[in-house]
Amino acid sequence: MIVKPKNIDITIHKIYSEDGLELDSLLFEPKKKTKKVIVHVHGKEGNFIQNHFVTHMGYKYPSAGYSFLTFNNRGHEYLADMLKKASHGFEWVTRGSAYEKVEEAVYDINGVIEYLKNLGYEEIILQGHSLGPHKISYYLANNPKYKIDKVILLTTADIIYQFNASVPNWKENVGVAKQLIDSGKGHELMKVRLWSNAPVSAETYWHYTNPQSNTWVFNFTSPKLEFKNFNKIKASILVVVPENDVATGVPQEKAMAMLKERTVSKDFASVIIRNAVHNFASKEDELTDVIIDWLKKHER
Repeated sequence: MIVKPKNIDITIHKIYSEDGLELDSLLFEPKKKTKKVIVHVHGKEGNFIQNHFVTHMGYKYPSAGYSFLTFNNRGHEYLADMLKKASHGFEWVTRGSAYEKVEEAVYDINGVIEYLKNLGYEEIILQGHSLGPHKISYYLANNPKYKIDKVILLTTADIIYQFNASVPNWKENVGVAKQLIDSGKGHELMKVRLWSNAPVSAETYWHYTNPQSNTWVFNFTSPKLEFKNFNKIKASILVVVPENDVATGVPQEKAMAMLKERTVSKDFASVIIRNAVHNFASKEDELTDVIIDWLKKHER
């Protein structure tokens, strides 16, 4: 059991994306005020507090002088009812990973950053896990509304590998998804499921599998492909990955060498956490300490 330090405050916040979706959030702050905050972007069908490392970070980042905000993005859970602002107040809409598109993460991230700016935060650091790095890469490569100088990418998953390893006959179903979309049935759920037994709509299946997909980023098993969006990030980058990851497809040393070859950042670092798995279970403190050490070396 980890015990909450006495020198931090934890508050619940309702933040709204640029297109009006309500994003449940937790903010961990040091009692000694800071202008620096780390924003965590969770992965596919996760949620803002699911992985144990989130709590460890929420308790340890403030002691190092950084607030920490973790929020439910529109891709949380398999299927999720979410409130959305409407002309008459609010309406219920169905979102979740089954209907998620990386490009829409921009609305969530901008909404969160604007909220934090209004709270007085000046330095925003983006951190993402699993599908989170894909979202952050897209955000930073496509004229972000807010300037970001530091990014932390955790468990950089190879989406093509995930399909090859976990979704039988996935290429044949690309055509099925496109037919449903063309007939106005893009929101229908496919008969096929993604890894972790996740349901997926035709639109989201096409989003993952079409050749222009913005989820084809960390292509470790398809190295001839562009490392799309990641290869445009100029901010300082820290990549932390588990040695034993189900979503990489190649040894992590090889994967990190590929990232170093393809980055345009002049300040790139990577760390492999030994004997760790995708969610860093039992390695949460080691993960958090690695990030804090990197942040301390990059303080203004």
